[in-house]
Amino acid sequence: LHKFKTSGATADQNLLSPEAKQLYRQLLSGSDTAPQPGNPLDELLGLRLAAPDAARPGHYTALNASAAALHWQSHLQNLGSRYLSQAASVASEMNDLIGAYQMAQPSTGGAIEYLAGLDVIQDRLTPLLAACESELFTAQPNGPRPAAQLALSYQRDIAVLQRGVKMHTINHYTARRDEPTARWAATVTVHGAKVRTVAQRFPRTVIIDRKTAVTAVLTPWEGQGAPPDERALIIHDEAVVRCLATMMDLLWGSAMPWTGGTFVEVTPMQKTILEGLVRGDGLEVIGRTLGVTPRTVSTHLAPLREAVGVESLPQLTYWYGRHEAHYQDVSPLVG
Repeated sequence: LHKFKTSGATADQNLLSPEAKQLYRQLLSGSDTAPQPGNPLDELLGLRLAAPDAARPGHYTALNASAAALHWQSHLQNLGSRYLSQAASVASEMNDLIGAYQMAQPSTGGAIEYLAGLDVIQDRLTPLLAACESELFTAQPNGPRPAAQLALSYQRDIAVLQRGVKMHTINHYTARRDEPTARWAATVTVHGAKVRTVAQRFPRTVIIDRKTAVTAVLTPWEGQGAPPDERALIIHDEAVVRCLATMMDLLWGSAMPWTGGTFVEVTPMQKTILEGLVRGDGLEVIGRTLGVTPRTVSTHLAPLREAVGVESLPQLTYWYGRHEAHYQDVSPLVG
């Protein structure tokens, strides 16, 4: 064992030298010859395979090899477990430093990096998220999220929130139908995140401190072979990132808050439209008041119809009339 500790021996090297094994057998035979100090005697003493013979000064006796083997096997296994545990924590402990280094040197990949493959994207995204200092904006466009993605999100998102980072997440409104995604929304909300849903389609996007953005590639695949499962752009150009952030801010403003619960929440825009419907105004009149098309007015109500479980505007108007008192604290966009 001393050899392993001090000489940098590798795992394929023997714990005992042939000379030490030969000396052990001599001790077992009761040889009258006293062994010379130093190796291989030191190996046997260090591994508890030999001990001084109290009756014969300068001589040694062999000890139980089975007991010694069990002792050192257990010791090395415990030692290995500690090293494995330390090895597993190295990456997580240095993630923030790795991300900070990568964000500070965008020139290594240019203003825009192109990544293909989900594993490649996740490996690149992990240190970037670990380096997030103040604000994280994420947009998840595909409604319910796979279990593997949710498990990774729990780990990443809660770690970010525990550092005091402000987190805003937009999901497509169909995520409200998925119980695991709803539990995720409820969990991160408890930890301080703000989650909303919208009916519009949007690209998957992550914006970190408004300095770095990761967004899905929307152009068709033109490479050879089957297209990768995911493709992404990592954008370091601050002007482009701020432009994306502004677009996400607009999307956030039209989104409906969601805490993962069953209570149906109404945005100021939706309340304005619903109050117009209750007054008897049509979509065209409401649209002119808001400066949008009747189709846009209807689009704003689509996630609310989904959440309430109705199909038509008259049904939604009736529902709102019965529950209007629950939304007194929501300020409409127009008086």
